[in-house]
Amino acid sequence: MPSGSTPAPPSTFVRAAPASVPLDMKAPRPSSWVADLRALGLDATHLPFIERVDPRALRGVMKLMARSLGVKCADCHQEGDFAAPTRRKKIAARMWDEFAVGLAMADGSPLFCDSCHQGRVVQLDRSDEKRLSHWMDDNFVAKLARKDGQSHECATCHVDMKMRFLSDWAR
Repeated sequence: MPSGSTPAPPSTFVRAAPASVPLDMKAPRPSSWVADLRALGLDATHLPFIERVDPRALRGVMKLMARSLGVKCADCHQEGDFAAPTRRKKIAARMWDEFAVGLAMADGSPLFCDSCHQGRVVQLDRSDEKRLSHWMDDNFVAKLARKDGQSHECATCHVDMKMRFLSDWAR
């Protein structure tokens, strides 16, 4: 490293494995944070939209989110201004509202961030779209259900079937 330069801070995000090493995609499972959510005054089977979470519980919710993804607060929040909007905060809020609030495991068990992420930000191997598509059918379609009882299929999340919907959510 050249004299006088500072190293880039290490990322705490778990990155996707290189294309030559497929990422082990883990099937969603019932949340292990049910008791923790209950301690915050939340029912894991009937979560409110994120903007309706009691502000006194919100910090605890964010700590559970961070643990579920294996990240630190500063990975989503702007240092010095935690209230500032960031791309990752927008995505987390939308995932809460779309997934944690709107979906459950097919057997009715609660779904939360840890259900799919299991300690890592990146949980999908996108190196082989056909393999990913089959995996998502077997795991996200077959093992999850909409709480409103309506049909749950690929288009439930991928309305226009674009596989990169998170970039839209970050706006």
